[in-house]
Amino acid sequence: MAQQLELFGSDQPASPPADARRQVAPERAPVAEKRLIQSKADLLRAELQAQISFLVQLTITNNSSTMMSLRFNPAGTVARLRLHHMFLDAPPTVRRALASWVRRPKSGGPGKVLDAFIRAEQHKVAARPPRAIRIRTAGTYHDLRRLFDEVNAAHFGGAIRCAITWGKMPSRGRRRSIRFGSYVPGDEIIRMHPLLDQDFVPDFFVRYIVFHEMLHAELGIEELPSGRRAIHPPAFRKREEAYPDYARAVAWMENSRNLGRLLRHPAPRG
Repeated sequence: MAQQLELFGSDQPASPPADARRQVAPERAPVAEKRLIQSKADLLRAELQAQISFLVQLTITNNSSTMMSLRFNPAGTVARLRLHHMFLDAPPTVRRALASWVRRPKSGGPGKVLDAFIRAEQHKVAARPPRAIRIRTAGTYHDLRRLFDEVNAAHFGGAIRCAITWGKMPSRGRRRSIRFGSYVPGDEIIRMHPLLDQDFVPDFFVRYIVFHEMLHAELGIEELPSGRRAIHPPAFRKREEAYPDYARAVAWMENSRNLGRLLRHPAPRG
């Protein structure tokens, strides 16, 4: 069975190169830059090959997630190495660690050197393009768009500009807890748990969860003097407890019968 090891994320393995010299230069690079990359890659592969007894095939990438990955052919005689272009200018200590890691992928020492190098060179990693996010606000029983607009007008002066959507249903299996909603600052989106779109879940409760997540969007995360981050600082709690339906919503949430019905209920269709 082929062995695969990766650091810093995951990446779909490409088809193996036709020969050990084949390189893939970073996308959209000018011709002169591609030639320079090819020359540096040839030098690096030769340097690694001199320290490794089996054949090394090298591919240079401009990935934003996986900085290095290693796969062996079934016989274990060919190492297919994929490296981010940051390694083309790596110092000798890092190159030696890289050769040691290819020879013995499970050894800890070289991995620490390589991890430290990758962290120091993060500025060379291209930013990921924004993810396409599917927005779905219409539910069978609750319309998130309507709730969001009403809460925004009543409690935030219409100032909240983030998106809202029903989230994906988790994989089947026995549920022991449920996260009713979440706000993701980087994407500026509120995701609501799809199990809330049930006939027995009252409108006032879904509305309260929408308010709670919108409050996160407005206040963000507070940095305490100790350096710790407070997700629900005193200012958040004060605003939340002033919400008109706060006590009723919390009472519904803390009723074990309601929570039990949510955890036992099958996933909504659609």
